[in-house]
Amino acid sequence: MAAELTFAEARRAVVAALERAADTLKRLPMPRNGVPARERSSWPTIPDDPDDDCGRAPSRPHVTPPRARAISELDRVLPWLGTLDGAERRIVWARATGLSWPRLAREFGVTVGQVRYRWTSAIDRIVIAAVHDATMGDSGAVSHRGPCQMRRLAR
Repeated sequence: MAAELTFAEARRAVVAALERAADTLKRLPMPRNGVPARERSSWPTIPDDPDDDCGRAPSRPHVTPPRARAISELDRVLPWLGTLDGAERRIVWARATGLSWPRLAREFGVTVGQVRYRWTSAIDRIVIAAVHDATMGDSGAVSHRGPCQMRRLAR
C-alpha cells in the first residue's frame, strides 16, 4: 500500500483486489468435473440427457482466461487470507465472490450485522497485514517511511 493512502482507501483497495482475485480464480481453466486429465477414464463420456447428440458435452459459455498480470495479483492476494481463521476466511472469500449479506448470514447461522462485523474486522486485519508487508521489505528491514506516514496508514 502506498504512503498516500488513508486507511479507508487502503480498505477499498484490498476489497477490490480480493474481488479481482476471486474473478481471476473463477476464470482459470478447470478440467471438466474438476478432475485432471490423467485421472479420467479412457471410456467415452455417456450423455446425461438423451437429447444430447453423440455424447457431446453441452457447450459452456466462452470465458476468457485471465492474463498473467491477474494471475500474479491472485498469487499476491491469496496469502492475505492465511492470516485469518477458517470462518473469517470463508466469509471474506464468499463476499469477494459476490455472495449477498443475507445469504452469508443464513450460511453461518448469524445475523447480517454479525456477518458484516466479522467481515469488517477480517478486512481490517488484512489491511494491517498488507501495510505491514509493504513497509517491511523482503529482508525484514524497516522501510524509509517516517512515523507520521505510518500513523496516516493506520487511520
